[in-house]
Amino acid sequence: MSLGAQGRFVKSFVPGLDDVILGFPRGGLILVSGLPGSGKTSLGMSFIYNGALKAGEPGIYVSTYESRERFIENARSFGMDFEKLEERGLFEFISLPVLMEVGVAESFNMVVERVEEMGARRLVIDSFTALRESFKSPHEARILLQSVLYRVLEKLRCTTMLIKERASAGEDVGFEDYVADAAIHLEATLLENRAIRILSFIKLRGGEIRHPKICFTLSKGFRALPPTKPLKPREPISFSPPPDPPEGYTTGIPDLDREIGGYPKGATVLMEIDPRLIPRDYHPLFLPAVASFIHKGRFIIGIPSEGVTVESLMRAGKLYGVSEEKFLKHGVYFIETTAPMEELPNIIRFDTRDFNAAFRKVMDTAHELAKKFHEPPFIGVGVDRLVRLFGFNAAANLLAATQDYVRQSEALMIWLVKPIEPGIVERLAPIADMHIKITRRHGCVIFYGVKPWTPIYGLQIDPESRTPLPEIIPIV
Repeated sequence: MSLGAQGRFVKSFVPGLDDVILGFPRGGLILVSGLPGSGKTSLGMSFIYNGALKAGEPGIYVSTYESRERFIENARSFGMDFEKLEERGLFEFISLPVLMEVGVAESFNMVVERVEEMGARRLVIDSFTALRESFKSPHEARILLQSVLYRVLEKLRCTTMLIKERASAGEDVGFEDYVADAAIHLEATLLENRAIRILSFIKLRGGEIRHPKICFTLSKGFRALPPTKPLKPREPISFSPPPDPPEGYTTGIPDLDREIGGYPKGATVLMEIDPRLIPRDYHPLFLPAVASFIHKGRFIIGIPSEGVTVESLMRAGKLYGVSEEKFLKHGVYFIETTAPMEELPNIIRFDTRDFNAAFRKVMDTAHELAKKFHEPPFIGVGVDRLVRLFGFNAAANLLAATQDYVRQSEALMIWLVKPIEPGIVERLAPIADMHIKITRRHGCVIFYGVKPWTPIYGLQIDPESRTPLPEIIPIV
């Protein structure tokens, strides 16, 4: 990105948004559209509040329907204290219905005067749709808007967000759509009867749009969820396993423990993984629980998924502070005799021609290690590998039989299931205690509980952080 491009753009300071675009054209018109409840006002709040708080840019919010008191109260529920900004001279709320008594044109002139007097660098008009009803004709609205655009945008260099009600970006296209420097459309829709929110970039004059659609949430205020980034190996790693909840085991992720209460003792968790995902996409949701078991002196029994080797798991474990020595000391890993893999301690090979012998070897190992460690194990199973090795029915029988041991010993078992084999999820879901689906939408890794029911969560990772734990964000 050139210095010229940086100078033409101003950061939005909306959480997550500047990760996917350069920002907004400085002194430009930003058109934000969507149906009622889609998040337009929350986006406008964030644009004004964070611009003032983080960059010291004064802002004005003009509302056609909301009182100052209600605006302040709603903003406070998102953690935004506009009254403090008012005290510092960085914010002003204007209720347009009060000004409208003197006429539309005069009301706009008064807004422009306040922008100039205050030296405002950010302005939100909420909403243009309601305002348009006050004009005598579309021509009058266009003339007035042109006048405001010239005085506010070009002369005063105030970046202005214009909010418009509409169901889709292609509906009710008007003059404002053509003159806007950037256009964003917000949509609230459903995924398996769960709320999911989509932000679409319609245009960004002078800037690239590499991600035309991204997810966002209104949890604790407007936040864009850019494509989930992979973890980067870093030293030193800061990972301390969270405490186990009563009668359960930690997921290894404090955010997730707060949302679902951890994993119950003796439970079997089915993680249904979108086949389009690769291990680095879903491992941040799975490996923290494994690492927590190891750090707490417990042991692991693992059957890796297809395409995952013991060596790759060992490398991934280092992201969570698990050394190779600790990984092998606290784990036993089963692979087929024909697998081309380096011989390592605690690697047990089984003959895929004898299902009963393979099952007995797994159970005997579990009992021996339980006596050695005096703790129940974590059992992680890549179901797709089992199905390939033993066939659909035999693999399902092995999993069901292992589940009996897990319940009796109060262990924890996680099935990693990629629904490549038809019917495998339908066969296993009824007997699993928990069922979590992991997929990707618009670059963001998301997941949600089928059993028990949960909302959709976005999984966000800071690749520069010293801690490998993802942030779990409810999409509401």
